This record gives sequence, C-alpha cells and structure tokens, in this order.
Amino acid sequence: MITSLDPHWQWTREHPLTGYCVEWAAPELFILSRRNSLYSTPSLDRPPRRLATLPTAGWKALASRVRPLQRLLRYSFSNVVRLPDERLFFTFDRAVGTFENGGFRPLPGLVRPTRVLRGACVLDADGTLYFGEYVGNPERHEIHVYRLSPGASQVEIVHTFPAGQVRHVHGIYRDPVDGSLWCVAGDLKPECRILRTRDQFASLETIGSGDETWRCVSLLFDAAGAYYGSDAEFIQNRLYFIDRTTLARTQLCAIDGPVYYSHALGSDLFFGVTAELCPSQQGRHGSLWHVRRGASPQTVLQIPKDPLPVRYFLPGTWQFPQGPGLADRLLVHLVALRGDNQTYSLRTRAD
Repeated sequence: MITSLDPHWQWTREHPLTGYCVEWAAPELFILSRRNSLYSTPSLDRPPRRLATLPTAGWKALASRVRPLQRLLRYSFSNVVRLPDERLFFTFDRAVGTFENGGFRPLPGLVRPTRVLRGACVLDADGTLYFGEYVGNPERHEIHVYRLSPGASQVEIVHTFPAGQVRHVHGIYRDPVDGSLWCVAGDLKPECRILRTRDQFASLETIGSGDETWRCVSLLFDAAGAYYGSDAEFIQNRLYFIDRTTLARTQLCAIDGPVYYSHALGSDLFFGVTAELCPSQQGRHGSLWHVRRGASPQTVLQIPKDPLPVRYFLPGTWQFPQGPGLADRLLVHLVALRGDNQTYSLRTRAD
C-alpha cells in the first residue's frame, strides 16, 4: 500500500490505466502507450483506441510481453509530443520519428541513432521542436542539438557541442515567461552545465557549470525563475532556484537522491528523486518532493525500489506526461518502483 506522507495530497491509483503509460495529457485528448503501440482517448474513463503499432523485431515484441524483459530491452516510448500540424513526434529506444497518416516514419537528418530522455524535448512558441542527443559517448565525440521545424519532414542540426565538451544532452526546456530555451548537459564535473539561449541556439550563455551541483536532467519555471533538483552521483543532491534576471542561484534544501524528472501542476512544482542507488543516494527508495514559492520544500511520497537490479532493469523513476496536463491532478507513471507500470493521480485532498 502506497500512501502520501503529506496530508495535503491524495495519492490514488488509476485502475483503468493498468499497463498503460500516459504520454500526452490535455483536456479531451490523451495519448497512451503500451509497449510499442500508441492509443488515444478523449477521457481516461473511456477505453483507449489503438492508433498504431511501431514495427520492431518480432523477438523483441514477444519478449517485451514479460515486463522485466521489456525494461531490460528499453522497449518503450520515451517521448510523444503532439505537433501543431497534429502529427505526433515520438522517440522509442533509439528511434526518432513521427506518427502521421496512420503510420510511423523515421525522421532523416540524424547523425546517428540516439535516445532522448523522457520529457527532454521541447516545443517553442512557433511550433519548432528541439531535442539533443543522449548517447553513451565514452569517446566524447561531438554532440548535436536538433530541431524539427513546423511541417518539416526531416531534422536539422541547430547546435554542435565540440568533441570533449559534454558527454550528452540531458534535456531542453522552455521558460514560458520570457520564451528562452534552457539546455542541460552532463555528466562528469567539467561537463555538467546549464545553458540558456534567447535566439534559438544561434548563441548560448552559460548559467553555471563545472561540478555536480550543475548536473541536472530537468527544469521547471515559475514567474521568478527556474528550479531543478541535481542529478549528482557522488555528492549531496539538493533542490535549487535560479533567478531569471540576476541568474543568482539559491540552495533550497538537501534531498535524498538524484532527480531525473519533474512536473508542474499550476504553481505546485514536483521533483521525482530517482531510486538509482548511486553513492549519493540515501536509502533504497524514490521520493516525490513538492516546491511552492514562499514555502519550504516537502516530501510528498516515498516509494521503495523494486527488487530488480538497476543496472539491467532500470532505476526507479517517476514519469510524467507531456502536454498541457490537467488542472486538478498530476498523473504519475511508476517505473521500477513498487507499483511498477501503474499510473497514479496526485491531487489536493478535499477538506
């Protein structure tokens, strides 16, 4: 039984979504995934309609029906974004493409196959989509940032990090207040950096870099600036705030592990501590932290890591849908935590 630690929040399982992951959430349009298939529904209370199944090797499709093997093979969608022209941009393992006219098509223009971390691609105000390469890159080759322009049928390189500068891109995020794009990269001390562009990657300014306090995977914004939880492997992880105007950084509090994914529900910001079991981790659980300007950060939930090894079967993560979201609840899909492959809702508790 998973229960909320914070009495202000209610945690409930979305039973109709068992085995599905909500990839895109918007009023009257939800895109769901189940292994290599996508589904849609206008309401989470209604049965989803299958859109299509991504062609993959038959043995992988068969093996993925066993949940631990699905995790071992990384056999799932990591991003599904509805584009202004109603196509769906998707990433699945190392495949990047679009879903249109009833079928999937790969996007040409990539230098090499790449993963894109969950929620790590972004739509700009004009409908241009940006994402960066997330590859192992032990040789520290060049790393590219791509864009998919509105209506385009292939991606193009918009920025290249020189060889040796970064290992890979963790994500690109849009500040809704001033429209700037923020790019975060890692992994080792000199490679950890938070960057900002105001001109769609024609230039980049460094907000901070040089050690694991600047290593992050995702960013959230409010009227005052940017927030993130560090993704440090070896040092104490913390929640941070960066003032948008002065770029001054403030430590908010220490947390119990690295943060991968985060999501906003109005002015309530949530950061999911991953059960990575790295040297900086405190305990064998994932936790969900709540931040609201003017209040002290609080732990909302703690959920134990499931028994399968992180190295092969993934760390324990909190996954959130992309899209406008819902006004009354936060949808959370659990991976490799107790309650794996289930979707839950977090909402304020009624008085």
